[in-house]
Amino acid sequence: MNAKPHASESSWDHAGLRNDIERAILTHAGLSAGSATDTASLLRLVDATSESLELCGKLQRAAVHQARRSDIPWSEIGGVMGITRQAAQQRFAPEDAPQTPTKSTKRISGATAFNEMQILNMEGKAGYHLVGFGPLFLTVMASDMVWEHRRMYSLNGAGRRARMEAEGWIYVGNWFPFHYFKRIVS
Repeated sequence: MNAKPHASESSWDHAGLRNDIERAILTHAGLSAGSATDTASLLRLVDATSESLELCGKLQRAAVHQARRSDIPWSEIGGVMGITRQAAQQRFAPEDAPQTPTKSTKRISGATAFNEMQILNMEGKAGYHLVGFGPLFLTVMASDMVWEHRRMYSLNGAGRRARMEAEGWIYVGNWFPFHYFKRIVS
């Protein structure tokens, strides 16, 4: 199904995105416009496109869940994708159920991209540190330490992650497009 036009589509360069993706896949497969079409080259191309498809699916799922965490309605998400609200909701929800909190953990509901850092700041001062997250919730664990938390926006955060870890930050995980870190306050 072709995507329906969206209000912000005029500022969105679909052809440029397609070209960037094609270029990345060809580069990953070790091919260029003048590459031979031998069996090995074609199989590398199939492998690269398969890997890209799987990765894009994961990124799309994470983006949808991030949009939901930010209270964007299913109807708007479906509209951008060219599907109905019901189809979007059936395809992307519910996400896997989080683990049941233990005595030393607590689950905080109502966390969004807009308020989660404020919540983590308060919880960190109270001795709790982030151990999990998902759509509209955070899971924190009790400790005898004061913690600080950081959220980094990055599509490819490997270099920034290494710098933060060198500064003593502990990587908690990512929720596209955010990466979460924690460390004990000295």
